Amino acid sequence: MKIGTDGVLLGAWTPLERNPYSVLDIGAGTGILSLMLAQRCNAELIDALEIDENAYEQCVDNFEQSPWGDRLFCYHASLMEFAEEIEDKYDLIISNPPFYSEDYKTKDSNRDLARFQDAMPFEHLLQAVSVLLEEDGVFSVVLPYSESEKFIALAS
Repeated sequence: MKIGTDGVLLGAWTPLERNPYSVLDIGAGTGILSLMLAQRCNAELIDALEIDENAYEQCVDNFEQSPWGDRLFCYHASLMEFAEEIEDKYDLIISNPPFYSEDYKTKDSNRDLARFQDAMPFEHLLQAVSVLLEEDGVFSVVLPYSESEKFIALAS
């Protein structure tokens, strides 16, 4: 998995004024967002969720090699599976979700899984966030402008 500018900006822009105790990174990929948040705040628990097996393994390896490995944990599961099983609530949820909705796909199924909405539709993302986020928690997401109106309407 390549690290994109959008993800790095999200990791830098996400507000931490509320000093979150627990963080969830949905669609963690390499774990860059979790690692950035571990560096930027003192959250005791930073969980990451990744469905792709190769990305999950890379994320776990990156967590283990970091100085914050004792606060970082990655789950290998789908978002809906995770939301149904976990009882915890998070103070901060962050996601750089797959947001392409165009009809074309590449020949690389792992890349398509990471980039196209059908792998994690906005409806599923928002439903899971509504279950997993503390009542006064923060959800931080980055999307292209072309998808923002649809996302805001669904969130409302």
